[in-house]
This record gives sequence, structure tokens and C-alpha cells, in this order.
Amino acid sequence: MTLSVRPIDDAAVINAVLTDPWIAERIRHDGREPGYIDHPAVSYWAAYADASLAGVFMVVRHSTWEVEVHAALARFAVKHGRALGWLFLAELWRDDELLRITAPVLSTLPTAANYCKRLGFRIEGVKRCACRQNGVAVNVIYLGMTRVDWRLAAQKIDQLRNTREHERPDQGLDCDT
Repeated sequence: MTLSVRPIDDAAVINAVLTDPWIAERIRHDGREPGYIDHPAVSYWAAYADASLAGVFMVVRHSTWEVEVHAALARFAVKHGRALGWLFLAELWRDDELLRITAPVLSTLPTAANYCKRLGFRIEGVKRCACRQNGVAVNVIYLGMTRVDWRLAAQKIDQLRNTREHERPDQGLDCDT
């Protein structure tokens, strides 16, 4: 299977992903229904597993040095989530001026926070009662990644790849699986 990410600007396709019931029930909160955001600071990246659209990543540019990211992967793509996340982050880090990436995660989504940690993000703090879901106040966990964190995480992946390739040369961590 070939995994890839690339920029996308088709609002209808992005909206179809974000309003998919399996995704929407996880990302919905009382302040905003899931859907495409048309704003100059917001961009989207499509994630693909072979030719199938596997989800979207949203990027909110806060400044030249910082972006905020959100992930919305289809149910069938969750098993490829880490590889797709790595491909996406690698694209973002190609921007030499970028210093940090922030990922806010609702406290009701512990698996999403764990996903971010596995990608190399670190918990930087919790904003208490910062959002509402079904009328109930929930916290927002802020995870961050600096360029140094990215390099350290990449080294760990390379070490793991080398170990796995040594043990099972046909089963590396490349995105073509």
C-alpha cells in the first residue's frame, strides 16, 4: 500500500471527510459543527492510502514560526495514521522558518492525544474548561513539537527502522507497505 499526503483545496471533498459520521462524532463540539473553514490562515492536506482518500489534516498558521494542526482520518485509515502523520509533519517541517507545531486535543479524545505523543509531540499544558461538548465543559490538552523534538523523533524512527530491517528486511517502516 502506498501512503501519501498532498495539499488540497477542494472544499466539497474536505467537507465530506469532516462531516463523515465516524469522524464528526469525535471532533464535534458545541462551538462549531465539523466542516470546511474558509480562512486565509487555514489550509488542508489530503491523506491517501493508495488511491483512496484516507482523511485530511488541517493547518492553522498562527505566525511565520508556528502552526496548529488537526487530524481527521477515516476509520479504515487509522491503522496507517502514524505513517500518514509522519508524512504530513515531514512536509510541514520543510518550511525552514517554522519553529513549532501545536496540536490542541479535546480531553475527551485520549487516543488522539496518544497519537500526537507517538508522533513526537509533548504535552505542554491543559486549558481547563476551554470547550463544551453536549453542554459539558471539557479541557483542551495542548501538545507541542519543536524542530528539535522532530529531529529526536526522526532519529528514534530511523533506529527502529534499522532494527526492524535487520530482523525482517521486507517489513521496514517505509510508507509503501
